[in-house]
Amino acid sequence: MSASKGRQALAEALRHVGVRESPPGSNRTMFGRWFGIDGVPWCAIFASYCFDVGAGVVLCRGWHGAGVGPRGVAYVPTLAAWLKADGRWMDAAQPGDLVVFDWDGGLPDHVGIVIRAHGDRLQTVEGNTGIGNDSDGGEVMRRERRFEQAAGFGRL
Repeated sequence: MSASKGRQALAEALRHVGVRESPPGSNRTMFGRWFGIDGVPWCAIFASYCFDVGAGVVLCRGWHGAGVGPRGVAYVPTLAAWLKADGRWMDAAQPGDLVVFDWDGGLPDHVGIVIRAHGDRLQTVEGNTGIGNDSDGGEVMRRERRFEQAAGFGRL
């Protein structure tokens, strides 16, 4: 697959900036309903939606792991494991790449899509984030992150 798939997913993601879960704090979204599991943390579900609907790519297709479904993946550690096992794990970022975050040095916590990488900064679009709550903030947002916050990148 080419970088254009990532850019197509990015374009889809940007269409949803501002979408919020309803009611607040519920993890209930159109993305969860589409995925078939609503009311659960949804950053990976959002990424799955953007890649499937925007680019025709099902994340983790054929992979057996926690959170994998017919439309993609709901669990960030499974997504990271698939990217690594499939040779898609990168140390550098380009627009349309998945960016996996690990806030505490444990299992990967959160995923977004890279808009732009510049110096030590990343611009991303992420589902289920918010100011003051990076991994369960309830909104699709553009975020600016430090490059060092990324555990790695996935290129499709």
